[in-house]
Amino acid sequence: MGGENFREITRRSKMGIPSISIVFGNSTAGGAYIPGMSDYIIMVKNQAKVFLAGPPLVKMAINEVVDDETLGGADMHSRISGVSDYLARDEADGIRIAREIVAHLRPAETHFIPAQPIAAPRYAADELLGIISADVRKPFDMHEVIARIADGSDFAEFKPDYGTTLICGYAHIHGYRVGILANNGVLFSESANKGAHFIQLCNRNDIPLVFLQNITGFMVGKDYEQGGIIKHGAKLINAVSNSTVPILTIMVGASYGAGNYGMAGRAYEPRLLFTLPNHQIAVMGPEQLAGVMQMVQREAAQKWGDIDEEQSKQMRDYMIKEVEKQSNALYATAQLWDDGIIDPRQIRNVLGFSLAVVHNIPIKGTAEYGVFRM
Repeated sequence: MGGENFREITRRSKMGIPSISIVFGNSTAGGAYIPGMSDYIIMVKNQAKVFLAGPPLVKMAINEVVDDETLGGADMHSRISGVSDYLARDEADGIRIAREIVAHLRPAETHFIPAQPIAAPRYAADELLGIISADVRKPFDMHEVIARIADGSDFAEFKPDYGTTLICGYAHIHGYRVGILANNGVLFSESANKGAHFIQLCNRNDIPLVFLQNITGFMVGKDYEQGGIIKHGAKLINAVSNSTVPILTIMVGASYGAGNYGMAGRAYEPRLLFTLPNHQIAVMGPEQLAGVMQMVQREAAQKWGDIDEEQSKQMRDYMIKEVEKQSNALYATAQLWDDGIIDPRQIRNVLGFSLAVVHNIPIKGTAEYGVFRM
């Protein structure tokens, strides 16, 4: 939201987490406060322009005529205003200066370095391109994904024969130990209970959680409602909501309905969340949503007379296209629902980098949760 970015820069500075701004081009109006509130500012000569109002607005506001360089150029800010700390010759020199600054920052705590030796997976990451389907309606075995991101492809599975549509277990990624929860189908009561149990165990042992999402939601139907799918699903969401160990989420397929919640979607504040290009996110699948709306319209139309089948079909086709357009990975990332779209072959490296980031502060789990509905 407006101004929140500026506030967070200053709060990070208070916590001892520095911000370094390299200004390559224009940084105008509110954008001027991003470098202005940073701990270190580097401006590129003859390129950087930092001012609260550009020459046209200055002319309109106070009838002053001034050029870009005089008003807010890198040279002026480095020699006169003092807003800039470093004047770089070009963009490459600006990056060099930033690296020099980082080299002199306070070193990370010792827990930043993983204690476990790093072993490459036994299976090639390139194979993920053939395992993970571009069509989210086509299922694939998440064990195969884990085997290509875990150190040595080693995975100690928890309750492997119970609630099998949710895979849970322990692994190391780039030397960091993690608890992995991965979808292998729709969430049933058994899988939801297993997931809640596993999250509690990881919190008791201060183990970060990695969620690999490919979920169409919780199972529906008379038998499952009578079996308490709502209360069992609520346990999983309760555990996710109150977990205090870092959570990293990768969307490797579909993310529909309450399945998004149970598998640590954006609203549940994972430290970092990334998607693959095939990712789809919505209340439900396009065909299912269009079908439901068609049924509702049909029931309403029957009260008033005949149904126009052609119009009903056109409306259904239109809705499918609209849902598909607003649920794909590009749309989602444009809405800032994730932290970026990544290449499937980079899942392991992205998780390794993310785990290094979350280990910059001590990791502490919790034993406190809301009421688990039994």
